[in-house]
Amino acid sequence: MLRTGFSTAAALLILAGASLNAGGRIGWDVALGGLGGLLALAAGAGFRNWRLAVPFGGASLVLTLVIAQFNPRQGDLVTQLVGIFLLGIGGALGTIAYRGFRQAIRVQLDQLGGLNGRLEQKHRAFLVATAEVDGARPGDAAAITSGIASNVGADFACCYLASADGRRFVPQPPGIGVDRLRPQAVNRPHGNAGPLLSAIEARAAFTALDENGLVELINYIPDDFHLQSLIAVPMPIGDHVGGFVVLGRTAGRFSDDDRRLAATLAARAGADVASAQLVALTRHESARYSLMNELVKEASGKTMNQVLELVLGRGSEVIRYDAGRALMFQPDDTYVVLDGSTSPSEPVDGPLLRVRDGETMLRNLITEDERIYSGLHPERLGGNVNEALTPIRSKSGVIGALCLGRRGNSGFSQQDMSALDDLGSMAGVAVENSRILQVVTGQASRLDTALDALGEVSEALTTVTQGSRVLEQKTLEVAIRVVDGTAGLLTRSTEEGHQVAIMSVGFPTDLDGMEFQNGQGIVGATMLSLRATAVPDIDLSFDVQSPPDLHAHKIQAAICAPMLEEGHLWGTLSVFDHKKREWTADDQRVLATLGNQGVVAVRNAELYEKHERSIWELRNLQEALQAATSTLDLNQVLQQVLAGAAKASSAQIGCLALDDNGKLVLKGGFGTDHVTAERLALGLGGEICQQVMESGEAVMESMQHRSADESPLNPRAVLCVPITLRGKPFGVVFLANYQVGHAFTADHRSLVTELAAQAAVAIDNARLFKDREEVILASLEALANAVDARDPYTAGHSERVTQYSLMIARRRASSPRPSSRR
Repeated sequence: MLRTGFSTAAALLILAGASLNAGGRIGWDVALGGLGGLLALAAGAGFRNWRLAVPFGGASLVLTLVIAQFNPRQGDLVTQLVGIFLLGIGGALGTIAYRGFRQAIRVQLDQLGGLNGRLEQKHRAFLVATAEVDGARPGDAAAITSGIASNVGADFACCYLASADGRRFVPQPPGIGVDRLRPQAVNRPHGNAGPLLSAIEARAAFTALDENGLVELINYIPDDFHLQSLIAVPMPIGDHVGGFVVLGRTAGRFSDDDRRLAATLAARAGADVASAQLVALTRHESARYSLMNELVKEASGKTMNQVLELVLGRGSEVIRYDAGRALMFQPDDTYVVLDGSTSPSEPVDGPLLRVRDGETMLRNLITEDERIYSGLHPERLGGNVNEALTPIRSKSGVIGALCLGRRGNSGFSQQDMSALDDLGSMAGVAVENSRILQVVTGQASRLDTALDALGEVSEALTTVTQGSRVLEQKTLEVAIRVVDGTAGLLTRSTEEGHQVAIMSVGFPTDLDGMEFQNGQGIVGATMLSLRATAVPDIDLSFDVQSPPDLHAHKIQAAICAPMLEEGHLWGTLSVFDHKKREWTADDQRVLATLGNQGVVAVRNAELYEKHERSIWELRNLQEALQAATSTLDLNQVLQQVLAGAAKASSAQIGCLALDDNGKLVLKGGFGTDHVTAERLALGLGGEICQQVMESGEAVMESMQHRSADESPLNPRAVLCVPITLRGKPFGVVFLANYQVGHAFTADHRSLVTELAAQAAVAIDNARLFKDREEVILASLEALANAVDARDPYTAGHSERVTQYSLMIARRRASSPRPSSRR
């Protein structure tokens, strides 16, 4: 509206200004006045650049005054000056309107560009979804290379994956067509990189017209090796480039569709590699927690020196190093080396200052002149070693440092930071446990129990086959045992941002399904703060007493920890006690850790269940289509399609009806007799079937009934899908469940719709075959009758022979077999 207003105002001002400027002029004055008006208009249009606007405006004003000086009878000078002024303002407003329209058009173009990008992304997703899965194990580079090459028709293919330290791209054998090239590992670019590696680091595809595009990857290219087209597509893994795939053709060029398909398959391969790495990382994390548990157990009853010696001895299971020592910081800003010697304390300086502040220091290629803390000496004079200094953390802060040394050129990198932090945490936990055991034995026993429970949940991270429900139950039971509670409650976030109870222990079963909003009870308080909430005495905290009604369940103390997934609230984990008690910081920390690990375990189980379900559905779809296309008998095809649809959707009853001159006729039933199937589909479900035939869209409904009887004619859920050929429905698949709790899902609808769409061709082929068979039989019968009719004596001969043959066959089938004895 504002741009339109500016445009209208500019037009009116220009029209008015031109009229006033031309008023009273005749002859050559009109042309000169018009020139002055154009100069005024240009000055207004360029008002943002005063270096142009001022000269144009001045020239317009001078020209108008000169005309008035030499021709006093040319009209009213004041009116003409007002016209000049209006033209300038009109030019300025026109420029503003033009800029506004241009900006609006640019925004629209950007939006169209974004829409095109999204459409392209959906296209890639479609290509991935329709690609065949070869069944290879996730992360298999050979399978990735051969699969992408076969899909895009490449004669040359090689997959590169990032090394463990992320510094190089390493070729993965065996590749395709690379026997004579011998590809070598290449360093990741840092600055002046070639076009191929630059494009890969920018997460973009690289294209070339010949084999010269390989010069960044291969040092020597044989003279008889030629390519007519070359592409390299990145393999994204998370938020970074985890590798790339190079593809080439010796004849012909890659099309845009080939490049998109290669990029899509590479992205999917990156996801597979990431999944494989995630599983390996999860197992590694489980091993770390198990090691932590073992360390704490073995450290029970030992002194601090013995504990640290044990940590350094077992720490090589977490990260590789050749030597190590432990340093303990003293209150007087000095440190003591715990290596059994009686060396005096030394001041904390250099890198140890940063370690004491909680930072892990990586010192690579250091010499003895730079002070080596790990006790590892170079192998030769003037040599060097690599060191990592990681803080030992306890509840009170950093109490010391683990100094690890490694020989060789392979130093410590950022990839080792997580393991170093874990090792420092292990040492801190072990030392803290040793101190606690020396003071209170019971507290150490409790910590052992907590770590045992954490180890159980950590092992559950890779036990996805148990199911999410089992893992939720285990998480809740372990939480109650860890903090020594008597009841527990597990909630999960809903789409509306509320929490709903999904499992409870020590409460009545009617508590499951209860919803909690922000601020309601102890669960609502945790939702607001996203931190663990501990209540030692319910009587002193009225705002957390309900819901649930803790007094009614005789609860006296409660603690609730958030369960976070990538920083977002996934649910809450609450433990209750029937007696008043003080919850410690360890209780809150262990409960929060347990909850977060439980989220990972449950999510892994849910992903596993979804993956297994998808595999099962696709297998059913494939089996149904194979069965439907294996015969041309119409009845068998219809029955196979119906059975496949019922199996894929877990339907209890299925019906298949085809259009016969505008009327649906039942052709097959599943799970019941023909009469009941016809009453169900064409009687009770007649309106639904007609709606599907008219709209061509699937219908899925949950039907409510007052009667509690479970019978085929009392369906609880129905799913009706059209059988469409060339865009026109010619039949329906009607599925129903009559038992409570057996509802259809969107996945069922999609799967049955896909099955019906692909089976339509098989059904149409079977119908055409049946029609052709009937035509052939009718032609043969007519030909036989025509031959017989040529002579009165042979008239009806073929028909009589047929009847006699049938009588003999029936008689033969009903008579006993002749004896083998003579």
